[in-house]
Amino acid sequence: MRQLTAREAALLRSETPTNLGHSSVYTVVDRSAAPDFDFEHLFDLVEQRLAAVPELRYRLREVPLRLDRPWWEHDDRFDPSFHIRHIGVPSSGRGDKEAALIARLHERPLNRERPLWELYLIDRPDGTAGIYVKVHHVLIEGITGLDLVTPLTAAESPDRGGMSTARPVLDEPMTDQQLLAEAAMSQLRSPVRWGRFGVSLVRNIPVIGPQILPSLAAQWAAPQGDVDVEAGELTAPRMPFNRALGASRKVSLTSLPVGALRDIRKRQGARFNDVVLAAVGGGLRRWLIDRAELPVDQLVALAPILVNSVDQPLGTALIGLATDTGDGLARLDSIRSQMDDLLATVEAHPVDTIRRLYQASPAVAAMASRLMARTGSASRFHPPFNVVVVSVPGETRQSDVLGAPVLHRFSLPALVDGTGLSICVLSQAESVDLCLIADRELIDDLDPLADAIRAAVLELDAL
Repeated sequence: MRQLTAREAALLRSETPTNLGHSSVYTVVDRSAAPDFDFEHLFDLVEQRLAAVPELRYRLREVPLRLDRPWWEHDDRFDPSFHIRHIGVPSSGRGDKEAALIARLHERPLNRERPLWELYLIDRPDGTAGIYVKVHHVLIEGITGLDLVTPLTAAESPDRGGMSTARPVLDEPMTDQQLLAEAAMSQLRSPVRWGRFGVSLVRNIPVIGPQILPSLAAQWAAPQGDVDVEAGELTAPRMPFNRALGASRKVSLTSLPVGALRDIRKRQGARFNDVVLAAVGGGLRRWLIDRAELPVDQLVALAPILVNSVDQPLGTALIGLATDTGDGLARLDSIRSQMDDLLATVEAHPVDTIRRLYQASPAVAAMASRLMARTGSASRFHPPFNVVVVSVPGETRQSDVLGAPVLHRFSLPALVDGTGLSICVLSQAESVDLCLIADRELIDDLDPLADAIRAAVLELDAL
């Protein structure tokens, strides 16, 4: 067994019924090009690959009365059929049934009595297939920088060399009495943790709890964050979707014009990320004008960036999206200038590092979600940003699953209170795929926003 780190435990504590702690990846493949592609062969492949990622067999073990951080232990009743399932998209009916199905899968919490991941093979009406993988952030946190999805579906067994891995989980289980003893010893080593131990203890003793809990809580109970997000001079306007979340989600999946994006990047000498942010800003402006909700001040995005850090290679930037101007080129120049100023203070990373992070797209989305949670942005606070935009360039070569070429790949991050809209752009070979996810109660229809972002790309290309 291995005890969760403070960071992992914080991820679990931050999860609520409406602020779920997982991210997902949805990969669409052309099964017609692979005679052996079916559920049975995919099941066998994933089962074989589980040996390459032993973390996927770990489950959580809570300390009695929750007096200390949980532990990881091997699941002695691990059943692959619980995690690997086969479903289909209805071929009839109104609306986008595929996006609705993905939204329903994404909004469901993972079962904490089992290892924290799921994989679905989804039959699509056009004869292609989708592979939906959902992984909890605490599992990703335990193997920082390592992709949990690729080892399950890669053509060959992945090489884990050069990537950090979690500390080993010991085979010997502990009894509840041993866990309590470990909890007591752990608290005694730290006065701060001892105070928190006392808070947890009195919460479970109804007689004395109400009398002494308030004074203890004032000193010890406040969780300590380990990430600071500085807004600088940017002030995010309050938007209708920057409110407390409900439990339901809305999803829109589409692809952006590859040729136009490449032309803009080459002609303007811009980064891929700059062009994507400019298109998102232009799309948001169009969409908000149609809804009569465009604010005077520009919207602010939280965007992941690569920084020169071994322990935390992913950081964040707060970027103004220049939604206050109708000039697409001026918007691109503004975003590029902001990124230039930011990147002048950090060391650039090589392209292969970026592509490896693309393969680990759940880790990128999880990082953004963790930082959202730690800013404390909820409905009663003024959010430091309006929307999360994850944009990562990926592999230039065609990849496949069991011989079935990958056509599209979409990443779905989590949402947290205060930020009811996230946008994720992933590129692979000849595809640039856009996924929008929002709270269903805050945004009733995402397809018009997806159309507006596509139109903004074409408009920028024409300029």
